[in-house]
Amino acid sequence: MENGDDEQDDIRLLLDLSSKRSSTVVFEGYSTNDKNFHGNLLVVESPDSVYSIPRSDITDEEKAGDGRIRVHVRVGAQVFRTTSTVARPPLPQFTAHGDGVLPPRASAEMQDASAQAIEVYGPTDAMEKVPPPTQLDTSDMPASATEFVGAAQKAQRPPLSSVGANWRNSCAGADSFENNCAHFLSDAFIRAGYTELMQWGARCYTSAKRPLRAREMWSWFQLMAVNSSNTLQRNTGWWAVFQLDERVYWGGHVVLLDSNSWVYYGTGWYGRWAQYLYQW
Repeated sequence: MENGDDEQDDIRLLLDLSSKRSSTVVFEGYSTNDKNFHGNLLVVESPDSVYSIPRSDITDEEKAGDGRIRVHVRVGAQVFRTTSTVARPPLPQFTAHGDGVLPPRASAEMQDASAQAIEVYGPTDAMEKVPPPTQLDTSDMPASATEFVGAAQKAQRPPLSSVGANWRNSCAGADSFENNCAHFLSDAFIRAGYTELMQWGARCYTSAKRPLRAREMWSWFQLMAVNSSNTLQRNTGWWAVFQLDERVYWGGHVVLLDSNSWVYYGTGWYGRWAQYLYQW
């Protein structure tokens, strides 16, 4: 009976962990109590990005190594972010929803709604509406992959190489945005068998339901990872990569890297930005 009870306890623990981490957004960094907002936790993700998060909205918390923590925050929570930025013209107003993203309003309607705040689910911006910066090529950057035309394989937990085999540089729903890095890479992940992404974050408004935002894919990478690194090295296998320089582009960029052949699968490569690599 004891073995049966232990197995039931293990299942309860797993179910409890799953409930805590469903419909959450992940933040990782160094933490301390926020002395300006009582009851909030400060998470320093980088020198340019500091978050103040209500503890009541944190569903789970874990150690991330090197004194850092990883917190899971419920979607819809009001999170304050302090960051450096670059002055630029305002973006068009729109409404984003967890089940997809509505097309931009007509310009006349935008003018009428100029005072309306952007309404989002989760602490993120709709960077799919903002064109990415020009890619700066370097001598040591990996080559860009072409569309794979062979037979794609699927597995219960597909290897990252199978995601590369499913890269199409497009979405199954045949739609596109100003920035498609997460849009098209999530398409490859879903084709490879990671169908849970069809319920992850903001998604395109076709039946394909492909995730659109690099930062939300970054949260998913962290959830999946068994290995991580901040250094690009050849011959270390396949990596899911998030690249970020908030001074240039707040939304960041996601890409898949085969470090053995030194080929990337994605809409671009930003080797001069900070690199966050994840492997499973």
